[in-house]
Amino acid sequence: MNILSLFIVSILYFFGIILLYISYLSKKNDERGAYINNIFNSIIFLVSITLNLIIVNFFHFSNIDFIIFPFDVFMLIFILIFLPLFYLSIYREKKILTLRSTYNPTEYFSTSKQLPIKYELYRKLTHLVVLAIVFFYFTLGFWVKNIFLNILEYFPDIISDLFLSIYNIEGDKMIFTQYLVVFLVGISLIGFFTADFTRILKPKLYPLKSVNKLLREKELGLRIGPHISMAIGCFSIIILYGLFQPIGPIVICSSMTMALFGDITANLFGRTVGKRRIRKSKKTFEGLIAGIMMAFISGIICLLFLNEFYSISLLYMIIGPSIGALIFGLIDYLNLEIDDNLTNNFFLSTVLFFISIFII
Repeated sequence: MNILSLFIVSILYFFGIILLYISYLSKKNDERGAYINNIFNSIIFLVSITLNLIIVNFFHFSNIDFIIFPFDVFMLIFILIFLPLFYLSIYREKKILTLRSTYNPTEYFSTSKQLPIKYELYRKLTHLVVLAIVFFYFTLGFWVKNIFLNILEYFPDIISDLFLSIYNIEGDKMIFTQYLVVFLVGISLIGFFTADFTRILKPKLYPLKSVNKLLREKELGLRIGPHISMAIGCFSIIILYGLFQPIGPIVICSSMTMALFGDITANLFGRTVGKRRIRKSKKTFEGLIAGIMMAFISGIICLLFLNEFYSISLLYMIIGPSIGALIFGLIDYLNLEIDDNLTNNFFLSTVLFFISIFII
């Protein structure tokens, strides 16, 4: 691992420690749901980074490192630009507060017990960013790679040869896109962490207060936002299972697709036509069934798309989406304290990864 990658890993560990601290605060304040959700996110995040480093640096099961030139340079540039700019936005918010006589935090929250359908739709639309990961893996990533290769023609051989040897482009076409996806999800996670930690630890200075209206009642206080759980879920499975080519990208993309469309369908269908409640929760059996069906259908469609890049057995095209849909349904039915943006992505991909080893 190069020095820049080690520095970036240290920053990610630092954010993970802050998340552990927030978990401690939530337990201290007797916010049980927030504590369970936060501590589980912390563990998944820190363990996935640690396992990645162990697999690559000690057991050498994969020739894919954590993040490699030039993306480590780009990530460092992002950090050096983003953090000062975010601090300036906090400083600006502080100046605004000094000019106001009062501060009413409820002004920036949704006042209803259940989010209006408009806000629920906004929340679900933001999940579509997950599709960008799939496209970057198998479509946009190759375009970016070609751009880099064209640019390298204008550089001295010593630089272009270093670049080509690092990415091993001739050996495995997915290595470049793997680094690209880790970079994109990584900078998103750093941005989300920075903003949400400010919201939790310094709520008065949080410069994005209007975003609070998209949070449900249980997501206020010391509980991290659902976008953090989604980012951790995506990041953890990418750095864990993306190491193993080509099984990793296939499992990652199919499981994220099933989790995405299953969750959107279950929530919106349950909100609009659902009548029979699941226990005392706001979820309905109608939404649950619709979510399972959509997870299965979207999983098959995703695998049919990926079959254009890799040969996927017909058996897995049936078994993978079937098991993934059942796991999604089980998680949705249990309605755990842990945000399903994390559990859906992580558990679906973990189970499908080990199944795919024997079937794909």
